[in-house]
Amino acid sequence: MKLTCIGRYGPYPRAGGSCSCYLLRYNGKNVVIDMGCGSLTKLLGLLRAADIDTLVLSHLHADHMGDVLTLRYALDASKKMGQRQQPLTVYLPAQPETESSLISAHGMIDAHTITDDMTANICGMDVTFSLMPHAVPSFAMKFCADGKTFVYSGDTKENDKLAPFAYGADLLLMEAAYLSRDKTPGAPHVDAIEAGRIALDAQVKRMLVTHIFPEYNENDILNEVRESFPSAKLIEETQVYEV
Repeated sequence: MKLTCIGRYGPYPRAGGSCSCYLLRYNGKNVVIDMGCGSLTKLLGLLRAADIDTLVLSHLHADHMGDVLTLRYALDASKKMGQRQQPLTVYLPAQPETESSLISAHGMIDAHTITDDMTANICGMDVTFSLMPHAVPSFAMKFCADGKTFVYSGDTKENDKLAPFAYGADLLLMEAAYLSRDKTPGAPHVDAIEAGRIALDAQVKRMLVTHIFPEYNENDILNEVRESFPSAKLIEETQVYEV
């Protein structure tokens, strides 16, 4: 499995960047994970809309799915041009219903609803989903293939489920939306210190940090994460990571 970062910001992109979007490649297949605002144009620099095999959406906030609404037009065009006839398989939560229906009702999308503890075989990878606490239903996901495991946290509050779910992963892609000074009670995300603690508790081999607030000094984020997980790195747009 090879992971390419298309976008890493949230809840809006830094100028020239994009919100959450990742390309996971395995055995010649292209699985896109999330497609936040600003990501489609960058993704199309790597492959055509016709070449996306599966799209998996952790949750239905615009910084994780906004560009799917534009992708619908690209899929229509790929059909008209004879590049693709089959609808795109999309895994997504059922809620919020407004956003879900905008995606699932489109003729070039074959929608599959994600539920807690659901398993699926996606392009030859064994995938498990786990519901995380967030402002809307949000799912962490675990991809396993060839003895390797990649886990993506999605968006989540601190909780007792994520570390066991990610335990021993070869690579954890973990959100860290806040610096600790800015987190308020009831906030729907983890802060950077909590993100590092989760990775430590999960005993993962490697950790990449994402969902970066564009106004932060990135070194401040990394320093807080590294209090608990010293080898953590920020994921970098355009970079490719071997799981």
